[in-house]
Amino acid sequence: MDRDQTPDRWRYTCPYGHTDWDRTNNHAWCPACRQLNESGFDVDPEHYEVLDKKREVMIPWEQLRLE
Repeated sequence: MDRDQTPDRWRYTCPYGHTDWDRTNNHAWCPACRQLNESGFDVDPEHYEVLDKKREVMIPWEQLRLE
C-alpha cells in the first residue's frame, strides 16, 4: 500500500474509519482517535490492525506492506 496515493489513503483506515493514521515501529497511530480519547471516549489511538474498506476485512499490522 502506498499511503501517498489518495485511493490507498481512503481504502485503508483505522478500525474507526479515520484516514489520517500514521505508522510507528509496530502499529498504526491515529490522531483522530487520540482526540476522541482525550474528549472522554473509550477509544485507543494505537491500532494493530488496519481496515481494508474495499474488501471489508481487518489486516493485521504485521501483514501490511507499506511503501
